[in-house]
Amino acid sequence: MRNIWDDRALAATFFLASLILALPVSATPPIKERLPLTMTGSGCDSKETEMHAVLQAIPGVVGVYFNRIPDHVLVDILPTTVKPADVIKRVNEAASSWQCKVEFIEGCISAPMPTASAAPHQHE
Repeated sequence: MRNIWDDRALAATFFLASLILALPVSATPPIKERLPLTMTGSGCDSKETEMHAVLQAIPGVVGVYFNRIPDHVLVDILPTTVKPADVIKRVNEAASSWQCKVEFIEGCISAPMPTASAAPHQHE
């Protein structure tokens, strides 16, 4: 006759084994890239909410930050999911109806990744 403790130990062993096998091999967070974008045009100022919604709807966009640098939006992306050119194209498709243009700033020193005490940085 089998011992009830043997059955429980066997069930616990199978349960723990299934948890271990289900864990990801690597717990490394995905690498983010920050896109410093400038906004020009008379319609940009009043469209922050709409622009935020457009950017957040793009798969691979993981952060959108306005007002850290005047007339800029900082966009954090997962470059393995979305390319910078695709982000700019999608936001400009929406922004064209607002008389606003969004462009990537080459060589811009962007604000640091968000932390509780992140302070904005200026352009070179």
